[in-house]
Order: sequence, then structure tokens, then C-alpha cells
Amino acid sequence: MKGPKSFVVIDVDGLRRDVFRAALEAGDLPNVERTVGGREGEAACHVDALSTAPSLTFAAQASIFTGQHPGVHGIAGNESFDRLGRISSGRPRHFGFDVGYTLAVDDAVRVFTDGLASQFLSGETPTLYEMASVRGLTSAVVYHMYARGADVWLPPNVIEIARFTKGGGVLGLEAPEYDGGMLDRLIKHLDAGGRPDVLTAYFMGLDHHSHIHGPASQPAYLRDVVDPQVGRLLDALETRGMLGGTLFALVSDHGQIEVVPDDCHSIRLGFPFDRELGHVFEALGLDVHDVPGEDPACDAVMGLNGGLAHVYLQHRAGRWAAPPRYEEDVLPVAESFRQMNETGKYEDELQGSLELILVRDAEHEGWQGEYRVYLGNGRTQPLADYLAAHPELDYADAANRIRLAASVTTGDLILVANGREGYYFGAPTTGVHGGLYPGESEAVLTFAYPGGSPGEIGRLRETVTGVVTDRCANEGGREPSVADMVPVALALLGLSG
Repeated sequence: MKGPKSFVVIDVDGLRRDVFRAALEAGDLPNVERTVGGREGEAACHVDALSTAPSLTFAAQASIFTGQHPGVHGIAGNESFDRLGRISSGRPRHFGFDVGYTLAVDDAVRVFTDGLASQFLSGETPTLYEMASVRGLTSAVVYHMYARGADVWLPPNVIEIARFTKGGGVLGLEAPEYDGGMLDRLIKHLDAGGRPDVLTAYFMGLDHHSHIHGPASQPAYLRDVVDPQVGRLLDALETRGMLGGTLFALVSDHGQIEVVPDDCHSIRLGFPFDRELGHVFEALGLDVHDVPGEDPACDAVMGLNGGLAHVYLQHRAGRWAAPPRYEEDVLPVAESFRQMNETGKYEDELQGSLELILVRDAEHEGWQGEYRVYLGNGRTQPLADYLAAHPELDYADAANRIRLAASVTTGDLILVANGREGYYFGAPTTGVHGGLYPGESEAVLTFAYPGGSPGEIGRLRETVTGVVTDRCANEGGREPSVADMVPVALALLGLSG
């Protein structure tokens, strides 16, 4: 293909791939059809991409806009622990990027006031916008949390976020209004003369709506809210002569599954209430981080990420920067969680709440050491072997996704919630993600070139397929990932290499 002149990313947080494909085939998305070439997608190429592990917003969005996996870019989830103090002058620190998290309200605000999430991205991992800049392209980012290197960043203001996530009644901001406000800001930027070569429009409303009403609510929201807003975007581009020659990527970061919205199934760590997980650490004589500002003066920290939870353990000599001792520090905690899960020891409510307990030996293998399934009494098994012996788990490329997530910012243990029975880490909700099941892991990744000739569309599909196939082969035979968006886009724009 000649090479598109510009690139537009339509990013719909939380959109299930099956919901998107079914709605498109049913003719429910007339505006999306304008980009992909009708229901049949005659101007597009669909990729069966998977989210990161955890299948959570901040980790997956970082992969979307860097082209790297969490083990490289360093974002381990919406909640994680920086045991090395990379951006806090060497002081270990818990981070909670998700809006409204009780232990890190300041972090949630700073994501959009001073780009905290972008700061936490590895400095050695360039974003799409930094890559575009060195190639002489301009970029604008609307409402997204990652904008490092962009010429223009238009984040939501704190009042909007507060009304959207916490408001109710007359003080609240409904998801359709929030997404509409994002498009208003984008169009206002174009009206002011903005003509970015790379433009990202971030729709966060569907994910929020689906958390409250469950994933069964996604088709109606996609049809009635997202698609009309896509139409507004296309009209704005066309009116300003910016539609022709534009490459589009329609992408989501993860899906969602339905869980049980009650206290029994929501696994939490709070103080002084909701201490289900705290009882395990308390029985071992460990002080777990459950009070704001308590880190790093504690023995353990948890990052609750929906379907997965990271458990960070301090070397008992009192050094967070040193890997914990495998025999003395890691295995006793793993054994206690196993007993809790199998017998209800420490906390009756949590019996049967976990599907897997994963451990790594960072003491001997380093921070990117292999995560293995803990079987009990100190015994472990490689994750891939365990999954081969347990096909009933039916995870989506779990061994590769966990392998590619491992870093200094992931836990010494990873707990996998029993989502089949409705369990998850976090406050009560109806729709959740973060785990390894297909419904929460399968993401949207579609490249489209509206108006392209048959030859150009053929070359688009050949390029997409080639880049993704090569990357999967070169990275241990993994399945396609949301991390493939940037490399494919650069190749289609003629900017790779």
C-alpha cells in the first residue's frame, strides 16, 4: 500500500471481542462499518488478540501503546508495588492507579493531573507517541492515561472523573455523557486547528457501565453509545478533510466476565474491615500493607487486580530491594494460601476461592524467573505442564502471558481467583476482568483503511498477518496480543525499522 497519511486509534476499554464481532455482523454498528468496509470488513483485518496478564486496564493499555509486554514496560496491573522505588527516590511504594482505590487516592488523581502512569512506564520503553515524534509526526491523546511523548494531551479533569466513578444521582456523570464529553474535547481540539498525524480517542464508559450492569449490557452500550460517537468522530474528520488516507485501529484492552456481586465473593484486604486476606498474613506473623502510607514499613504488600492478585514479600532481613528467600519467605506464604483455599483455614469464606497459586524463586532465578504452580508441601509444577494436565481450566494462552509479565514489579506469588465460582479480588461488582479466562482475555484489534483499493487492502492484510506471525514466533510461540498494535501500525505507516 502507498502508506496512510495519518493514524487514528479508537480505543474502547473493556469491549469483549465476541460482542464486537457479533454486533458488526448483525449490522448494529453502521458507523464502525464506515471504517472497516461494511459488515464483512472488506477494508479491514481482524486480529484475534489477547490481553496481558493481568487482563487489566493499566497493564494492557501500556502494552497497546508501547508494543511491549508487562515484563518489559513494568506496569504489572492497576495495583502494584515498586520494591525498588524507581520513581520515588529509592523508597519502595505501593501504587494504585485505578480511580478511587482507598489506599492510593492520590495516585488515581495523579494519573490524570500529572501523568503518573506514564511516569511509571519504563524509561527504556518508548510509547507510540515518542516513536512518532522521532519520525517527525505529531500526536494528540484524548482522555487516555498514557500520553508520554504526545504533542497534545487532553485528560479528563478531576471533577469529571470523580462524578463519573463516584457520583450518584444529580451529582453523577453517566457513562454515555462521559464518552460524549471526550468526543466534545476532541472535536474542540480539531476546531482550534489541531491536525495530529496520530490521534487517540479513548472510550472508558463501556467498561464502567459493564462493571455495574455486567457484560451482558455491552451490546446495547456499544450500539447505542459508542457507535454514534464513532460516527461523530468520522464526521469531524471528514468535514476537515482528514478522513482520506487515514489508517484506523479499533482496539480494546480486555473483556469482562460476570461474577457474584456480594461480600462473600469479593476478596479484599482492608483495615479495619474486610480483612479476609489479612488473616493469612497475621497468622504467619507478617505485617501486610493495609493502611495508607504504611509501605515500605511492612513485610508484605498485595496488588488486587480483579482475577489475579500479586503478593510481594520482603526479604525477612528487612530489605525490599533484595529478592525474598524462597524457602524461608515465599514457600510458607504459599502453603498458607493453599491451606486457606483447600480447608478454609484462617478464613472460612475463602475456601475454594482460588484456582491457582503461582510462585517464583527470584532468589535463585531473578525477577523474571519462571512462575510455577504451587502444589503443596513445597512441591511445584511448571505452569504449562499443569495446564496441559488440567484442560478444564480453559485459560487463554496463560503460560505465555504469565511468562511475558514477569518482572521486578510482579509479585513473588500470583493468586488466580476462582472466577468460575464468581470470586475475584476487589470490591463487590457484577462484571470483572484481570484473570485468564477467554471472556476477560480476548480483546479487539482491528486495522482498517477505509477507501483503500483492493490491492491496498490486500497488502494491509498481508502486512498485519506477517508482523503478528513473526512476533508470536520470536516470542516463544505465544498467541497474538494487544502488544502487537504498535509494531503493526508502524509497518503499515511505513515507519518500521
